Amino acid sequence: MLKIISNCGPCEPFIGKCLDSLRAQTYREWEAYVTIDPCGDRTYDAAVEAACGDSRIHVHRNPERLYAMVNLIDGIGRSNAAPEDVIAVVDGDDWLHTERALEIIAGTYARHDCWLTYGSWISNHPNDPGRWPPYDDGETHFRQTYWRATAIRTFRKWLWDLVDERDFRDPQGNYFRVVEDLAVMFPMLEMSTTEKARHVADVLLMYNRANPYCAADIMRDETYANTATIRARQPYAPLYRTERAVPADAVAIG
Repeated sequence: MLKIISNCGPCEPFIGKCLDSLRAQTYREWEAYVTIDPCGDRTYDAAVEAACGDSRIHVHRNPERLYAMVNLIDGIGRSNAAPEDVIAVVDGDDWLHTERALEIIAGTYARHDCWLTYGSWISNHPNDPGRWPPYDDGETHFRQTYWRATAIRTFRKWLWDLVDERDFRDPQGNYFRVVEDLAVMFPMLEMSTTEKARHVADVLLMYNRANPYCAADIMRDETYANTATIRARQPYAPLYRTERAVPADAVAIG
């Protein structure tokens, strides 16, 4: 099964479109775990309204703002994902570009027996059209090269479980509030290598650069500091098939 994890800051104008795009998907075997940070707007109410009673959509409101890394960890925990389930991250201010997005992701796992996928998106910002290319075959120095492992980011739950929780924290021991995507994806890319990490060329997501509350924009100094910290950390060793904690022939979603 696909477990969709959606983190929401102040995104009242957008969360309805995000959830509508999930409910329109041709692939039906998914559940969504939506986490709302309280930011003084109606994002929670808008999310509940947009869910329209769909039992696959689970909306949770935090008592205080916890930011992206904690919300990702907690969302995955609430999903009760099995080891072979696939986690897909779709932020609450973005939305799926096509009703076949989840079908394409599920098909990619079924055809290639991959452990994670990344790409592709377009944006509503004229200077950032998206559709980034994949990493070169055989690339191993992910932390030293241009960042490409962007939305939609998906990964097997068992792979997530192998990441050291300390790598989700800054040098002071606090969970990263921004650039959590780098903290999560670098270790999993290094374990997977380009052999088991699959780039999806089809456009799957509208990356909403029009949201004035984008954390990476309004927390720019913290973004730069966290990025430098994460890139400087020791890379993970490649994980070979014989080292997997699950049967090598268990490739289906669900």
